[in-house]
Amino acid sequence: MATATFIENDYSTETAKALVYNAKWFEILVLLLAINFIGNISKYNLFSLEKAPIFIFHIAFIIIILGAGVTRYRGYEALITIKEETASDRMISIDSHLQIKASNDSFDQSYISKPIHMSEIGFNNINNDYVFDNKKVNIKLQEYIPRAHYVVKDSTSGATYLHIVIADKEERKDFYVKKGDRTSIYGIPISFENENKQPEDIFITKKNDIWKASFPKETDYFSMTLNKASSYPKDSLVPLQFKALSEINKIPLVFNEVIENKYLTVESKERTADKKNPEAAIKLLITSDEKQLETTIFGGPGYMNPHQTVFINGIHLNIRYGSKPIQLPFSIYLKDFILERYPGSDSPSAFYSNLQIQEKNNMFDYTIFMNNVLNHKGFRFFQSAYLPDESGTILSVNHDYWGTLITYIGYSLLGLGMILSLCWRTSYFGFILKLLREK
Repeated sequence: MATATFIENDYSTETAKALVYNAKWFEILVLLLAINFIGNISKYNLFSLEKAPIFIFHIAFIIIILGAGVTRYRGYEALITIKEETASDRMISIDSHLQIKASNDSFDQSYISKPIHMSEIGFNNINNDYVFDNKKVNIKLQEYIPRAHYVVKDSTSGATYLHIVIADKEERKDFYVKKGDRTSIYGIPISFENENKQPEDIFITKKNDIWKASFPKETDYFSMTLNKASSYPKDSLVPLQFKALSEINKIPLVFNEVIENKYLTVESKERTADKKNPEAAIKLLITSDEKQLETTIFGGPGYMNPHQTVFINGIHLNIRYGSKPIQLPFSIYLKDFILERYPGSDSPSAFYSNLQIQEKNNMFDYTIFMNNVLNHKGFRFFQSAYLPDESGTILSVNHDYWGTLITYIGYSLLGLGMILSLCWRTSYFGFILKLLREK
């Protein structure tokens, strides 16, 4: 566990979980520790009244390990973001999952994996087999890339890419569509000189040395180079306006440029202190029958990017790597978020979330702040952070009623055993006390 602390400090919490805390060898080690406690109870006959403090010590550690097991396999942690004067009943998991939606004209299936923990040091593994529409599909991890970002390099035999920029929660995200590909970005289908263009696609092609685009519906844009607003007509091939801002399906999008003779790769950025949870990426090899394709999925803990679409062997696979949505059995309405600062400083001193819990036949108010936790129906809500524009709150959620209860019972017995060991007549302290009284 000391080694795990150093790993977490030098790499990440995700790496420490993958290599130690959530590793099978660590679970086996803890299980052997519990068996050792049970064996000592029998070996040293700790059932007698004279040895009651030591017996309670052993039972306490066994119960604590049992509670840890319940937490490991039954509990989970999540985050919920709520803006002022809005309600939410959806959380996102702290752990990452591989989430797949498979479909074609005859079927529609969904699959969510168990929690996935990736290590920056290595020893990562994803190798899962699925059956969709009676067709076997294998998804295998090729590479895990922490702090991932696209890098474009020059190449005399390189490909042509369409560079697209999307603004997601005040963060810039870059996407590159290879010439001849058809893909979906944030649910927006884009066909870049692809022969299998669909009616709902934004189709982009080159005519008479001019890049042109056809949109499935009329789309407004604002050209930042010309400083004017206009629109693309529906189903008409017209010149594509680069560096023009459009809003498609409520997603701010810019067709930035078309780059030629380039080689696209995904690499790790240098580790910086300003970003605590940088986005990662996984490279997957997808195989079905004799067909194979590689795809790179961005995401990780705390990220819930739109599914990325690939097409193989007649099956559409929508894949996401990151947090999964979790439904609450009630809604939480944020009445007011209050942020207090130190006098003469912009540094926050405290922040409060005035909430209203909304259920079918029940409604009550509660204020969450540091060390003031909301317990409701097995969920514990903690004040965690707030939105950058201070318009809402971010609460961390723990759902582990039985694991917490069992562990608390174990700690209570541990405390009782410590107290009894100080005053029990057959303990070492009791023996010393007896000698002092005789003198």
